[in-house]
Amino acid sequence: MPKKFTQYSILLSSPMDLESERNEIPNLINELNKTYGKSNDVHFDLIKWETHSAPGITLQHTQQIINEDIGDEYDIFLGIIWKKFGTKTAVAESGTEEEFLRALKRFENGENIQILFYFKSEAIPVDEIIPEQITKIKNFKEVLKENNILYWNFNNTEDLISQLRIHLPKRTDNLLNNSTNESTTKIKSKVNSLDISSENEEIGVLDFIIQFEDYTANINLALNNISEATNIIGEEFTNKTAELDRIKNLPKFNKNLVTSILGRTAKSIDNYTNRLILESPLYEENFESAIKICSIYINNINKDNIDENINNLTSLLEEIKSLKENIPTVINGMEGFYDVMKNWPNVYSVLTKSKNKLLNQLDSLRSTLKTSYNLTNELEGELEYKLKL
Repeated sequence: MPKKFTQYSILLSSPMDLESERNEIPNLINELNKTYGKSNDVHFDLIKWETHSAPGITLQHTQQIINEDIGDEYDIFLGIIWKKFGTKTAVAESGTEEEFLRALKRFENGENIQILFYFKSEAIPVDEIIPEQITKIKNFKEVLKENNILYWNFNNTEDLISQLRIHLPKRTDNLLNNSTNESTTKIKSKVNSLDISSENEEIGVLDFIIQFEDYTANINLALNNISEATNIIGEEFTNKTAELDRIKNLPKFNKNLVTSILGRTAKSIDNYTNRLILESPLYEENFESAIKICSIYINNINKDNIDENINNLTSLLEEIKSLKENIPTVINGMEGFYDVMKNWPNVYSVLTKSKNKLLNQLDSLRSTLKTSYNLTNELEGELEYKLKL
């Protein structure tokens, strides 16, 4: 039997330097339709100028063609910006800004619309930095703040998808609640010609839980290995520093002995760097998989099936809390050693090379871990929210 569901449209707005993100978001929307959508009788439709507009001619700016093709019937505005702000239009500094301003005006007029904005924090290649564009982006962030819009940052495509897997259902809940509370509601419900639930097999809850526990076990193993390696290099570095201090107090300076100690210190640093290079991708892959599978599971929970999932949700919450406690411990240990290494003088070329390679690796890993912490914090909140249904 055809199933009745509420349809929500999402406008994806961004400059064209975010091709990877624009290509992956449709896959996420399909996933959410099969998880959150199935559980909440909701269906998402993604609107992009590539798929909802067409070549044309206008007496005004070409952005007007896109505006007319897209229209103002969408429910969620999803904006993304990285290194480019875009090309100036007749009324704004870029097409993305113009589309945002149209969405903001609808919100200010009391329409039931959600606005989500994300900025990519990945380093921009030096030869691709355009100062004018960076200035416009900074100014636009101030515009968002002035209009009480909370924006988020992401490191890469996978990070953005993980965030949207949590954020889009959260903001759709707001739309649903606002629609329920309004005295006059804009009717969005349609009867689909297909039963969208038939597109999916029943989710094996036990499979989800087992896989999640496997992923978190691997995550904690990688974190423990990183922490252990950090403690070891910290002790070795302290010992090497003590040796150098002892040599300084000798009556006669021994250049060969100093060079030997510095060379062994460089080797220890290289070993630590290589350990981080080995553990980092294992951590990232398992963390991404764990967040994905936990989010998918959460997005399948509603008031109708909450009772039968209480124990599993409680178990997931305990795992997430444990992970949330473990990550800062590793970050703090790394930051302590990072500060020591950064302040170490460049007295020996071999050691300096090893030091710089390690600092770059630590920068990358610290950023990954901090992003992970933020996601676990959000998941903790979503699990607690579900347990209150």
